[in-house]
Amino acid sequence: MDWTSMQSVFILLTAIIIARLPLCPPRFHPTQLLNHLFSAIADKVNNAKRSHQQQVIAGSLATFIMLGFILVIAVVIQFVVIEDILFELLLLLCLLQWEQISLPQVDLGSLEKQTIITQIQPRTLRDLDQLSLLGLHKTSIESLCLRNSYQWFAVIFWYSCFGIWPALIYRVIQLMAHNWNSKLAMNHQFGRPAASLLQLLASPVHLILACTLRSLQRTTSPLSNLTKQAKQWHHFSSGFLLSSFAYSLAIQLGGPRKYQGSMQRYSQLGHTQPAQRDDIKRAQQKLTLAMVVWLCFISAVYVLIALK
Repeated sequence: MDWTSMQSVFILLTAIIIARLPLCPPRFHPTQLLNHLFSAIADKVNNAKRSHQQQVIAGSLATFIMLGFILVIAVVIQFVVIEDILFELLLLLCLLQWEQISLPQVDLGSLEKQTIITQIQPRTLRDLDQLSLLGLHKTSIESLCLRNSYQWFAVIFWYSCFGIWPALIYRVIQLMAHNWNSKLAMNHQFGRPAASLLQLLASPVHLILACTLRSLQRTTSPLSNLTKQAKQWHHFSSGFLLSSFAYSLAIQLGGPRKYQGSMQRYSQLGHTQPAQRDDIKRAQQKLTLAMVVWLCFISAVYVLIALK
């Protein structure tokens, strides 16, 4: 067996084990440095007085300049770190970020609403204060699904298939698209280039993860239902993922939501049963199980390659 071909799997498994440990609070995660940097860039470069075309051009230039800047820094760090294995492990640890929501053991009723808002507000751009507790449950599950897809499964996908540099490029683009979110009126044009790149890079991950979640259902939902609901979503791949997740939990996701006071209409996905408190825990368990399935498959593929 060629053990050198298994190096990437060992690095990936080690990084995942360490990243899942509660060692670092989310506000101290290394990506927070990039979040602050990209927010500052947008404040300096994004000018609402410019024409739409100029804002798109500014967004495109900012995207590629910042991507090149981060890549140059990573190359310099690679020269400083003597061992390539150590460099990949440390960089992969910085790229991976698992999202979870901690609920108290006892249902706190109205007090639980503020507990959930405190945890998910930094992760979403939606207006949460006017949501009911059921609405917060649904928002929490949607956030868990999409954020872990973008920040965890997509990083694993690009690293496993193409190596650490494509994984880094993807994650930097994802962070820019998150900080320059085109759903907000002030970033609607400026954030479009980063959002388009992210949609292109994340689409295969959404579809593969959706199929994984669908395979974990006790009763498999008709593929025609998933496809129909996904076509009614603003992006087919993310709609397919959320629809699969909703069906796997036997709940309803989607529906209208507010961004900075502006109501945006989205189609409803999955079943008609509203999300409950316990569904948040089930959602986290389902995503963890999907991660285990992915790791088993990736390890099996690398073992077969090593045996040749």
